[in-house]
Amino acid sequence: MTVRSAAKIALVPVLVLALACLAVPPASAAPPPKPVILSGLDEHDGTVVKYRSTFYLYGTEYKCGFTWLKARTRFCGFAVRKARALTGPWSAPRLLFSPKALDNWGPDKGRTWNWVCASTGAGCFNPRMLRRPDGVWLLWFNAPRDTSAHHVNAYYVMGCHGPAGPCGYQAGGHGFTHKPALKICAYNGDFSVITQGSAAAILCSMGGVSEESLNQSWTDGTGAGTKAMAGITQPPATIIPVGEGVGAYQRSDGTWVMVYSSPGCGYCSGPPLLKTVGGGPVRAGYATAPSMTGPWTVSGVLSAAYCRGQPRTVFTIGRAAYEWVDRWDGLANESKAAIRLEPMTADPWSCQ
Repeated sequence: MTVRSAAKIALVPVLVLALACLAVPPASAAPPPKPVILSGLDEHDGTVVKYRSTFYLYGTEYKCGFTWLKARTRFCGFAVRKARALTGPWSAPRLLFSPKALDNWGPDKGRTWNWVCASTGAGCFNPRMLRRPDGVWLLWFNAPRDTSAHHVNAYYVMGCHGPAGPCGYQAGGHGFTHKPALKICAYNGDFSVITQGSAAAILCSMGGVSEESLNQSWTDGTGAGTKAMAGITQPPATIIPVGEGVGAYQRSDGTWVMVYSSPGCGYCSGPPLLKTVGGGPVRAGYATAPSMTGPWTVSGVLSAAYCRGQPRTVFTIGRAAYEWVDRWDGLANESKAAIRLEPMTADPWSCQ
């Protein structure tokens, strides 16, 4: 064997090792999260919480027959499902409280939640589950009839036995029902509650997005915040109120990003339905802020992609944030509408 041949043979393992090193991505380059499509669950305008090793999916149910704005319809309740992964499989639904239970705190005290949420077809929506730093679980939701019939804010907060309920004063333990005192978010509309450590704030959407800080117990407002801070300009330079979905999360660089449905309208969807004000598409408007309580800067449209649905809220699992998009189907009863969980890392959203 010649010296040249021996040198070639010696170089082979070195080259193989070098190529192998080039083929392996660095450990920090984790693949970005992918969109998740959930169909056939009858869970809507909700959110996802991960506690320990279990995922909890919360949403408003429609299968019992609820029809928005139809008098004497039925309130089907808020349900929770459990899974070991965001993609499922998800367990059978379990109601967080019975529609037949009594509202023992609001202006319709003594009436059932079915009355409060369904007697005029106004509904109850936006179940938001939170775990307070002291370990107490809280369920926030809105009941629009309180505003239209009694001219008070539409929101409620319940103490829950755990992340899977039950919730309300009949739950025992931490169970209670409370009508929050709010000054800025004293209306109706879709909402979310955002938290950072022991601090919390409610984002509400009626007549433009507003924000109000919550007290230490996360059950009442403090009166501190900003009213009607977000709007979107569309041709011909018309300011359209933001609504029907709002949420926020904190990016890794510390910036807070708020996302909302633009324009605001009930059961809006993107193509092929185009059920919006003026027939235009639904998009995700957004605003940014250096802190959870602002000041917020409206930044236009987050993505030109429509995702065939309507932005509802943002939730965070570990370091990954997702936008909940309800894919409304345009029917009187939306029980079959699917959910798209769009990663917030995509810019613009892929929607493929």
